[in-house]
Amino acid sequence: MTMWLAGMMGSGKTSCGGVAAAGLGVPFYDTDVEVTTAFDCTVAELWDRLGEAGFRALESAVVLKLAGESAIVATGGGAVLDPENRELMTATGPIVWLQATPEELLERVGPAAGRPLLDGAEDRLGEIRSLADERANRYQEAADHVIETSGKSIADVADEIAALWAP
Repeated sequence: MTMWLAGMMGSGKTSCGGVAAAGLGVPFYDTDVEVTTAFDCTVAELWDRLGEAGFRALESAVVLKLAGESAIVATGGGAVLDPENRELMTATGPIVWLQATPEELLERVGPAAGRPLLDGAEDRLGEIRSLADERANRYQEAADHVIETSGKSIADVADEIAALWAP
C-alpha cells in the first residue's frame, strides 16, 4: 500500500510523513525531492525553466513511479489537482489530507524564497488563502482521511499518520 499525504505547502507532509515512516520502519518519499534530485536543481529552478505545466508533468511521472510502493509519500501541494494523479493515488492506497490554517501555513513556510506560487506575492497570506480555497474541493474529494495539523507538534501529527497505516 502507498499512503499518500496531500495538502498545502507547510501543512506538514514532509516533516510529519518522514517521522511517521521512520517510526513504522517503512520507506518515505517526497515527490518534490524525487523530482529535484533527478534534475539536480530546485523546484523554483525547474518551475522557471519548465513552467508550472512542465513541473506538474514531472511530478505526475514520480506519482506513477511510486504508486504501489509500500511507502508513505508526501506529494506536492498541487499533485491532487491532476485527475490522473488522483485516480492513481486512490487506486493504490489511502490519501491523507493534512490541513492547517492559512496563518499557520504562512508561519511554517516563512518569508524564504523558493516557493514558486508565493514568490513575488505582495500578500503572502492572501495568496495562501486563495490557493487553499481553490484547492479545498480537490483535497476533500480525494481524501480518505483528514488530519488537522494546526497547533500540533510534528510527533503528534506523525502518530496520527502512523495510526492510519495498515498495509
